[in-house]
Amino acid sequence: MNQTIMINQISYNLDEILQDCWHRLINSTHSSVHPFHSPTIATVNEGTPEKRTVILRKVIPTEGTLIFHTDYRSPKISQLKVNNSLSWLFYDSKSRIQIRVKSLATIHYKDEITFKRWNDSRLESRKCYLVSPAPSTISELSTDGLPENLNNKDLTDENVGDGYENFAVVKNKVTQMDWLFLNHDGHRRAKFIMGEQEVEKYWLIP
Repeated sequence: MNQTIMINQISYNLDEILQDCWHRLINSTHSSVHPFHSPTIATVNEGTPEKRTVILRKVIPTEGTLIFHTDYRSPKISQLKVNNSLSWLFYDSKSRIQIRVKSLATIHYKDEITFKRWNDSRLESRKCYLVSPAPSTISELSTDGLPENLNNKDLTDENVGDGYENFAVVKNKVTQMDWLFLNHDGHRRAKFIMGEQEVEKYWLIP
């Protein structure tokens, strides 16, 4: 079942493919140009899937978790409070590797996790949580919603500090990974189901 295949002149089996998935996800958090850095996620909104792009901020393989930041006032938060199932899509066009992930989200707001993630974030990132009114609010004008004259060069801990009130961390427990390698000589696909004690690994027909 756990046969070895060649991908870009590298030998892989199911165990190595799963390890490679986590490796790619970790690497994406260290580079803004990594193809997995800005995945698409989908939540459920009144029975309809709703997609958007987020930044993958942190990956913890030992916990099987993926983390992104968001504004606590955003629609995705209210949607996740109703249904915490979340779907991810990662694609690397150069390597021709797609990873789809299913996860269960936990929202963190004004707790130890948000406090640490806030302090570890850049001032430019903190500025985003100062938008007013809340994200997705209809506006008569085209605007970024940020305070006037708040230039990146003038940012300090103090003048972006109020953004913490709107800052949330969404920690996602991975339940499944679906890996796809697109190849002219024949596609390959695998599925991983994360259990409490072990991971079920399968080859799938692409």
